[in-house]
Amino acid sequence: MSFLQLKWSEYSRQPNPPRRYSSAREFEADWVSGLRRRHGLSQEALANLAGVSVTTVQNWENPQSRKAIAPHNQDRLRDIERELWIGAHVTVIDPCPPHIRALYELMRANRDDSAQALAEYLIGMLDLKGGERARLLHWAGLAYSIADPASARARELETAALAALGADDAPLAAAIENEILGSQFEDLMRLPVGPVRREKGYQIMLACDRLFGRDPQPAYKWNALEVACRAPLPETEMRRLIGDLESLLGPGRVRQRILNETPYQAARAVLIAPQSIN
Repeated sequence: MSFLQLKWSEYSRQPNPPRRYSSAREFEADWVSGLRRRHGLSQEALANLAGVSVTTVQNWENPQSRKAIAPHNQDRLRDIERELWIGAHVTVIDPCPPHIRALYELMRANRDDSAQALAEYLIGMLDLKGGERARLLHWAGLAYSIADPASARARELETAALAALGADDAPLAAAIENEILGSQFEDLMRLPVGPVRREKGYQIMLACDRLFGRDPQPAYKWNALEVACRAPLPETEMRRLIGDLESLLGPGRVRQRILNETPYQAARAVLIAPQSIN
């Protein structure tokens, strides 16, 4: 069975799929256009990656086209999706520990079962602390989510990775923090608004707060506020973070940034709204 036929078979077996398709061809067309949307690609960019013409990509995305996507092109689309996902989520920071390198190579080779098995073994065997523990948990989560973004085990490992960030006083490399939080934030932005997105945002916000407790840099509080705005989290959390920033930087600087920068749009109404008097 070709790649998109397999995807169609998996989708059509869902009891309550998010969308009903009239045919496998309509599903394939939507999958290709969805690939471009998820990764911000133009038709020209996808054509270059796939080694085909723009007209071919247009035919792929046209559900009325009777010309099926050739099996070898379906394989190429599968590889492109994987390469783009890895590029968006995975950062290999040198010097890279051998166990992280091994997980990376297995993921690149499309050997997710082996990567997951190795990740579980490493979690049980390696006595890592602080940031290095968080990094391993983060990569273990990637080994699951690359195959299934909705994986319950992936979410469990991601939550554990965020909890491990800043959990002790050992210095954490900024690169490791950025590797984990950057990937988590990208995932947050791809989730639909709802309980899952809010819970993930809450966990990222807590991680930023813990990091601030270890290393009191205002940037961590700004990151936490952006997450609260994007999730979005309750106004009480935004007010708390705004208050923390005003204590650090003064009300004027904080107000100016919130009113003028797009990431904090949700905090603007909180900033200017009068607080209720009990």
